[in-house]
Formats: sequence, C-alpha cells, structure tokens
Amino acid sequence: MSFRRRRDPTANWRTVLDALSVAGPATDRIDALLGIVSAHTGAPAVYLYLADEGGRRFHLERSRAAVGARRAAEAPVEGGAESMAPTPPLELSRAPEWDSERIAPTPAGIVFSTPLRLRDETVGLLQIGPLDREQVPAAWRKRLAEIAFPVAVVAVRAHGEERLQRELGALAARESVGRRLQGSAMELERYVSLLLAMAVAATGVDGGFVAIVDEGVEHLSLRASSGMPDGFAESVDLDPRTGLFDWSAAGDGALFLRDVDTVARLGIGSLLAVPLLEDGRPLGIFALASFGRGAPIELEALELLATFAEQSQQALRNDRLFRSFVGGYLETVRGLARSLDARRPHTHGHHGEVTRVAVLLAGALGVPQDEVEAIRSAAGIHDVGMAGAVSGEESYQADYEHPTVGAGLIEHLPLHPAVAAGIAAHHEWFDGWGFPHGLAGESIPLAGRILAAAEFVVEMAAGDPVRAPWGAERIAAEIRQRRGSQLDPTIADCALELIAAGSLLSDGASG
Repeated sequence: MSFRRRRDPTANWRTVLDALSVAGPATDRIDALLGIVSAHTGAPAVYLYLADEGGRRFHLERSRAAVGARRAAEAPVEGGAESMAPTPPLELSRAPEWDSERIAPTPAGIVFSTPLRLRDETVGLLQIGPLDREQVPAAWRKRLAEIAFPVAVVAVRAHGEERLQRELGALAARESVGRRLQGSAMELERYVSLLLAMAVAATGVDGGFVAIVDEGVEHLSLRASSGMPDGFAESVDLDPRTGLFDWSAAGDGALFLRDVDTVARLGIGSLLAVPLLEDGRPLGIFALASFGRGAPIELEALELLATFAEQSQQALRNDRLFRSFVGGYLETVRGLARSLDARRPHTHGHHGEVTRVAVLLAGALGVPQDEVEAIRSAAGIHDVGMAGAVSGEESYQADYEHPTVGAGLIEHLPLHPAVAAGIAAHHEWFDGWGFPHGLAGESIPLAGRILAAAEFVVEMAAGDPVRAPWGAERIAAEIRQRRGSQLDPTIADCALELIAAGSLLSDGASG
C-alpha cells in the first residue's frame, strides 16, 4: 500500500510572506514578491498592477523582467522624449474581462493575466510572460493559481506601506527644501537686522531702521527696524526723489532731512542716516534715531554708524552679485530646456507652450501673482531633468527621475518655493498613481498640479511619432475622462472652460 505525501497547504503562504521580511524600503519587498512569483511559476517576466482608489484603472506598480525576456524580433518603438524598448502599459482601463484569467497582448509581448482578489473585489492583476504563442503552459497556470491570494494580501499591504513611506519622504523633503529656500531668501534681512541691533546697542540710541532699494525700481522698502514707532513703515515715504531724505549730497556720504513734519509727528528728536551706494546709485539707507527733546545722537556715533553702514553696503552688493549669478544660471537652465525641445520635431517649442498654458490656467484659477510668476519659471524648465536621458532601457529610469533631477538643479537658489516644488511634482497624479513620489490630492503642490494639466494638454495637442495631434474635442473628452484620476478636478474644469472659450489651445489644435 502506497501513500502520497500531502502538500502542506501553508507552504505557499510562507513562501510569499517571506517577501515581507526583506529589509529596506517597501519597494524592495514588492520586488522580492515579484521575484518569488517568477521563481514559483518559472515565468521570466512578472508585472503587478493595482487598482486605483476609484476602481477605474489598474496602474503598473512594479515589474520584473529577466534579461532577454523580450523577444529578439521585437524592435524598439519611438515614444515620449526618447527611444525606448517596448514596455508594458503603465495603466489599464477597468473592464469586466480583467476579472477573469485571460491572455493579453501587450507591447512587451503576450502575457497571461490573473486577477488578484480580496473580499470578492479585484484589487489588482498579476501578469506573467512572455508567451511564445497564445497558449499558457499548464504549470504556469496551476502555480499562479496557488499563490494568487497570498500575493494579493502581500501586494496590497506593501503598496500601502510604500505610499506611507513616499508621503513621509515627500513631507520631509518639502520641509527641508522650504527651509533652505526661505533661509536663502531671508539671509540678507537677517544679516542687516543683526547689524542694526548691534548699531543700536553700540551707540545707545533708541532705535533705527534699514531700508533697501527694491529690485528694478527706485523705491526703498523697510527691511529691518528696531525701536521705531508703530506704523512707521506705513507712514514714511522713503522715495529718494520725494521722500524723507534729500539725496542730492548722497555721493559725499550725506543725507539731508526733507520731511521735517513727519519726523516731528513721529516724536523723533534726532535722526542720523547714511546712504548705502553702489557706483553712485542708491542701494539703501542705514539710520539711527532718538526720541523726545533733549535726546541728541552723539557725534561719536557717526563713526560707528559708518562702520555698520559699510558692512550693510557690502552685504547688499554681495546680494546683488548673487542675484546676478542666479539670473545667469537660470538662463543657462532655460537654454538647456530649449535645446531638449529641439531634439525632436514633435517637442519643438514644448517648454514655451507649456508655459503659455500653465500661466493661462493659473490666471483663470485666481492664483496670486507671485505664484503665477513662479509657475511661469517652473514651466519654462520643467523637463530639464531629461537632459541626461539616453536611448534604450536606461531612458525609462531617466524619464522616471527627471522631475527630481530638474528640481535639484534649482532648489538651492533663492527662488519662490513653488518653482522647485512645481518641477518636482509635475508628473504626480491626483489619485496618487503618478511619479516620482506617488503624492495624491492636495498633498501635490498647486504648481505641480497646474503644470501636470498644462503638459497633458500640450502633449496631446502636439502629437508624437506614434500618435497624430488631437483636436479640441478629443482633448476635452480625455480631460473629462482623467478628471479626478490624473488631473485635479478643479484644474480640469478650468481647462475645459478655457478650451470651450477657444483660449487655451494654440490655433493649430483648436479644431
């Protein structure tokens, strides 16, 4: 009498659960899971799709393809910014046929697809291949059925963990970038505030202020103040032509009081001010004040004031030199972006067109003007991170990383935070299925959501080597389809209104 050894029913679970013990980020555990599937079934390529929150699409979560898994006869196809080898679709529209096992042709070859189900709901798809013909090896089908359920459990858990990790990482990165950018922008103000505090303490006066000429205009604005009366900034005119001081002798280092009435009204008894100049042009004012009668400023304070003013003047010159460098650096980056546009006929003028559409959207949405200008700057260089893209399989990784690379090129500059944030997030999807961080909803910076919509419109209107340009009706229909998934609903609605009005698309795409 013979006995057949019974298979341990928990063996498949133990095998699959081994993926959760892999150290490192959650993506490593998902990769380990796909490796287990490949080893268990014998399939050289494995693709894991998971459903979005609305259940309207399946998105490619991770893939694992052994070297040589693609058929040699398959030639690379042209698409996107660079030439790439065939890859599986990044998303699949939800349809009833995906709820059952099926054979599916893809750009990467013919695959066998099986649904991943939890609580009677299809939460994803597991696809293996490639098949030489439309016939699934019996061993593949049997072994995939054995592990489909534990794979569904582990995949959903690992994906949830990955999303949390990405959200935490994105929050930390945005906080860090924000601190650096704000620190750069406020460095001059902190420095002159420190110099003013030291001058007030060293001379024994009651207070003082530092005013600096705004970039591109002759008006001076208060940047530091100590001990001055409430409302001082709002009530004092510091214009060199008409304001508090007469600058006619500024070249000799002297400022004469012009508006005596304002000084008396503020209760200032003595006021000592020196001009901050560069090649005879006003940079600012460094002033010390004492209040009440009989409170003159000692003449010895003039020498100390000159010393502190000289340090402030040097700081202003360095600041302008740095700003000049920033302007030159940004122009270099813009030139690099324009050169990228020139590499393909279908991307000619891409950055300029995305800028035009993004600024129109931002204006129609009522975005504050300073952020509109930041969006304009970000749109003009949003794809510059693609400069390192190469042909072949490496171009996929370059495309995936280009938002981070592009933001990294300018995040150290004292620019509006929305510039770097918009570049970094312009491929994020509203439903969380974008890249590189998988942000969702309003955790995606507004600039990134606007750029995402603008680039989508521009790319669809321009076409590419494998798709003809779309007209206004087709683009509007696709925006409605992607509203709430890829695109922010409010921004999508705004785009639809502008398309209907005939103002969003260029003349060539308005039909």
